[in-house]
Amino acid sequence: MTDEAIPDDISPLDDVFFQTPGRLSRALPYALLAAGRRICTPAEMPVAHRFNQHTLILTLSGKGLLQVNGLSNFLHEGTIAWLDSSMLYSHRCEPHHSHWSYLWLGFAGHGLDTLFDSLGVIANPVFGISNPRDPQALVEGILREVETGSFLSDSHCFALLAQLISLLVSERAEHGELSGAVQRLQRVVELVRADLTHPWSVGELAIAANLSQAQLFRRFRQRMGTTPVDWLRHERVNAAKRLLVITDEQIGRIAAQCGYPDPFHFARDFRKLVGVTPSEFRRQGQSARPREP
Repeated sequence: MTDEAIPDDISPLDDVFFQTPGRLSRALPYALLAAGRRICTPAEMPVAHRFNQHTLILTLSGKGLLQVNGLSNFLHEGTIAWLDSSMLYSHRCEPHHSHWSYLWLGFAGHGLDTLFDSLGVIANPVFGISNPRDPQALVEGILREVETGSFLSDSHCFALLAQLISLLVSERAEHGELSGAVQRLQRVVELVRADLTHPWSVGELAIAANLSQAQLFRRFRQRMGTTPVDWLRHERVNAAKRLLVITDEQIGRIAAQCGYPDPFHFARDFRKLVGVTPSEFRRQGQSARPREP
């Protein structure tokens, strides 16, 4: 489509809504700052604002042109672009297209810079979602929350935004585009979960990740927020929690299946992380299970 007029049912539009932080905003990992809808034409100037926030752009129709650090990317219907607006960028309607219609979200919060880096967004800022209706429903839901400004809009926006970001992570994972650091940690996660009975050492985990032990500790701190040993302990206890509730296995056998040959060590770790003993957790969990009619 080139040099054509804007269809009769499309006219330029620029709606912007700002989110007023509520009392819950400080308790959430990240928060929505603004959102909007826009329809632009080739005659309009490129947008290039410095807001020092993260921005998602969902293209509804037409075609956009995004430039980040001198590299150009075309934005087609159903794609999502992720920007760090502290970087040098601009976006506009593709000059030979009739229009570009999109929804956008501006947000900030803890861990977003790390996620941005892990997903390789600088090199590839455009995400192609297999079912474009899913992200569109989430973004439109966020826009409704911002427009209405309900008492719980902070938490609702966070929940919808978390789902949207999860879609982006899944898209990169499905196409093998996660950064090398994340892929290495993912190998460790998959290896451990496949055999919790093995007495994993930090040295073995480092070899699996093709990292030194010091690098493994640093990467775990950066990506997981904890140490490899503490993460492994949580993995084993979480697996035990599930078995305690859904099976009638002896607690000692469950401990062994989850990598604790010493029941005393298992009980100590379990109580430390969960707050109750394995027996108490089993009673609580099984009493909450629905009864057969």
